[in-house]
Formats: sequence, structure tokens, C-alpha cells
Amino acid sequence: MPIIDTVYDRGQFFVPLSLNGSAPHYFIFDTGAGVSAVDAGLAAELNLPVIAHTELAGTAGVLMVNQVRIARVAPLRRGRRVDELALYGLMPTTNDLSKFHVPVPNTREAGLLGNDYLQGFVVQMQFNPPLLDISRPTGFVPAGVDVDRFVPFVLDDNNIVRLQGVLDGWMTVDLRFDTGSNTMTVPSPYLNITTPMWRALCDRHPEYQVTDSLKATGIGGEVTLQIGHIQSLDVGLLHFDNPSVIIQPPVGYFGNPDAVGFIALNLLEPSGWATFDYPNGRLYL
Repeated sequence: MPIIDTVYDRGQFFVPLSLNGSAPHYFIFDTGAGVSAVDAGLAAELNLPVIAHTELAGTAGVLMVNQVRIARVAPLRRGRRVDELALYGLMPTTNDLSKFHVPVPNTREAGLLGNDYLQGFVVQMQFNPPLLDISRPTGFVPAGVDVDRFVPFVLDDNNIVRLQGVLDGWMTVDLRFDTGSNTMTVPSPYLNITTPMWRALCDRHPEYQVTDSLKATGIGGEVTLQIGHIQSLDVGLLHFDNPSVIIQPPVGYFGNPDAVGFIALNLLEPSGWATFDYPNGRLYL
């Protein structure tokens, strides 16, 4: 397994990539992005050709954006390209990512590395110290995993990682797994849910109430998020008591009646590591 360069901060892995042989640019490892994204300013600097104009539904709104083509994308190890992990012809969307944080001095966020790249690999992550191993599938169980400790997942119609969870022991729901979501100033464990999910939970438990709120910036702009608490969350082998819930307003993607909630890496940090086996649809714990 090639160990690639990475930085971990606030629940996100930042991966330096070489684009068409360029100097390193930091992308977020993002299982919540079906299509990768690149900063619009960087796309212009690199003269990436525009191949399409498409709609992008973010957490805070719906945008019309360009789609460009990158001839060759490769992660780095010790600052050098890892050619065996190169992907040719990646077609990310473009967006202004200049407001997003990168924990590297004098560096801006360059993009999101989504499932259009990741879906062909096995990705093992370690949280402390932070490591990312990426390898092509071998047909065998990934090295070092417990074959009985996994949560099954699929790529949904939008090519985003999706698995099942159970809220309060009775509400079975689909949840996206979004490694691109940074850790919020909310007591962990927590998950993000849709407004209809919150209403259904409150119908069963009238005592549930919103206890706080926060502002967050996402694709499409800024949103105000309400915060509550529920009794429990189960995701496969994982059980969490009294998790916080962040209630997404019905805008952007969450304005879609088929929208689902999502979980992020804050739930996996205590376990120390995890492995996304994309070809076999298994998240090993």
C-alpha cells in the first residue's frame, strides 16, 4: 500500500496532488463528493479546458458551474508523484473555494478529491498520527483488517458513499458518509439530519427541542444550522448514546425531498483507523 502525503485537521484529510505535472495543490479527501471539484481560480491558472456546464447542489444552495478536464492527477509521497495511483482524464467541477481553510501556511484549498477518483481504490486511514494508504484492489481482503468488523456501503445515484443507520432504535435511515465535512463546534458524537427526519423524531418524542445553533459555510454559501439531541445512533457495529444532531435547513441538496442525512469522520476518530474498500463496498473498522 503506498502511503501518501497528507495533513489531518478538524476531521478532514488534506492530500497534495499534482495536476498535469504541477506543483502540489491540496485537495480534501471527500467521500461525500460524487464528482471531484477544483478551485475556479486554480483551474484558470492551469488553463484547464472547460468541457461542460452543469448544476451543482451543495449544502447551502444550487449553483451552475463549469466542468473541466485534468489530463493527469497523481497524489504525492515525500513530495514526489506516485505514478501507480495516477488517474487520467478526471473531470471535476469548478467553484470558488477561496474561503475554505487549509492547515498549511500560505496555502489555499485547491479542491475536493471525490469518488470519481476514489472508487477504484482501497483507502486506509489512520488518525493519530495521520496516515493515508491508497492501493489498487488485489482481490484479497485489505491487509490488517478484521474481516468481521465492517459496515457495508454503496455508491448512490450521485456516486456518493451511502450506508444505513438507525436513530433512537427505531428509525432506519440512509446516511451519506462525508469525509469532506470538517469537525464542527458541537459535542461529539454527532450526525447531520434533514428537517423531515427531525420532525419525525419529534413526533415520537415531543420533549425533543432545539438547544443551540451555529453558522456554517458550504458549497452555495452560508447556512444557519440548528442543534438538538436524540437518544441513540447505530451504524452497523457502531453504537452511540445521546448523539447531537445538526439539522440541515431545506436548501441546496437538502431542499430535495429525497435528501438524506450524513455522518463524518468524527464518529471514527476514537477507533484510531478505518478502511474504505470501494470495490467490495465495505467500510472496515
